Amino acid sequence: MFVLYRMKKQIFCIALLVIAVVNVFAQTGKTVDKINKTYNDIAEKARLCETDDDQGEFGGLVMNTLTINSRNHQWRAVGIYGQTLKFFYKGGDTEERLYPDKLVFVVNERRVSNQRFREEWLFSESGTLMLFTYKVESDEPPSEARIYYSAGRAIRTVDGKKVTDRLSALDLKYTKERAVQGGRIKALFARSIDL
Repeated sequence: MFVLYRMKKQIFCIALLVIAVVNVFAQTGKTVDKINKTYNDIAEKARLCETDDDQGEFGGLVMNTLTINSRNHQWRAVGIYGQTLKFFYKGGDTEERLYPDKLVFVVNERRVSNQRFREEWLFSESGTLMLFTYKVESDEPPSEARIYYSAGRAIRTVDGKKVTDRLSALDLKYTKERAVQGGRIKALFARSIDL
């Protein structure tokens, strides 16, 4: 009788654990879907800000650009090197914030010899990092990675077609480095508009 009771208790505990794990993964999926929806919306607005004259002048986003090596000079041991950071921000819609100053999206495009790299950071309305994307274009098939963040911590990584929700120590180190890099870019943006 005691053994049967103990077995039922263990089965009940295992069932609760499975339900909790399924609930966490379902919540992560909803958060990722919400981030993807926000990314698609902001990325489209950023594209229009760059390409459409009316949206560039009257749209919801403002864009500043920082270009490094704009004349495409050769760099030793690298070859042709160029980097362009595009800051997309908004604001200026309240009495307290008369001028746009809320960073929402950053695109970093680098060219190193024959390779092209593209990094993107998506920030929430409160300024926290939501998404980091990385894409390499070269002679080989392009590779792409994504890191999803919620409340300041990484919740999912996507590397090509490999999706990881349970991050290893190495994954956590890499995701923290990208978050720190996003913080440095936010600080650079803040200094650029504070001139």
